Amino acid sequence: MWIAVVAFLVFLIAAGTFLTYLFTNVFGAKDIDQSSLTQSFEAESSEAPSQVIEMKEHMSDAQKGDAVVFGSYEQNGDTSDGSEKLEWIVLEKQDDKLLLISRYCIDAVPFNNDRLPADWANSSLKSYLNNEFINNAFSEAEKANLLESENGKVFILSAEEAVNYYEYDAWRAGIATDYAALNGARVESDSAWWWLRDAGTIENTACYVHFDGTVQTKGFAVDYDAVGVRPVIWVSAEAETETEHTSNPDVSVESSSIESSEISE
Repeated sequence: MWIAVVAFLVFLIAAGTFLTYLFTNVFGAKDIDQSSLTQSFEAESSEAPSQVIEMKEHMSDAQKGDAVVFGSYEQNGDTSDGSEKLEWIVLEKQDDKLLLISRYCIDAVPFNNDRLPADWANSSLKSYLNNEFINNAFSEAEKANLLESENGKVFILSAEEAVNYYEYDAWRAGIATDYAALNGARVESDSAWWWLRDAGTIENTACYVHFDGTVQTKGFAVDYDAVGVRPVIWVSAEAETETEHTSNPDVSVESSSIESSEISE
């Protein structure tokens, strides 16, 4: 019986060889690159598409995603050379006004000085931005071009706005200035956490943006003084920067050579 089995196996091998020859040489079958049939299971890159922000000299020429200069604030950590020009990214343009967010985390300030429920309208951060910050950052002529909103002349994004204005988390990550880091901003890979306007889901916390740009709705304790701030303003499209009160135009940011976060279309 084993002879029959061996004979059958020999027949199968011969038949296979013949069919291979037939299809390859008679019917013109082509060699197949087996590598092309191997599916790649490598994870897609999580990095956001890189895009260089274009700096506009005039506010009226700026469009969504462009950068403009308006006002000045201490940023390089050396107060002896004066304040540095503030760079802003255009989040939105509506007819004769623009919504701007500071390009960098410019300071580290608690949402509230005391551990109380997060209430933007009565927060110490709102008070700081609309008093100390606004007076230090803008001349009287520049302040005249700031437009009032329901959240104040200077405010911060809500969690919903932070999601809607940025297509990718990576674009939301905020690089900290040297001054912000010196003031205690918690920095990781050059990025800092930064506050959002909403109360967190945990008591006495406020939402924030993490180092990697993700929106954290559980929140962090409102009196934590190591979270960065990225001010947001509505400004007239006809506003122009007054640069004469800025002694040093160069902003010292450790990662200034890195292409900045971009705004989604």
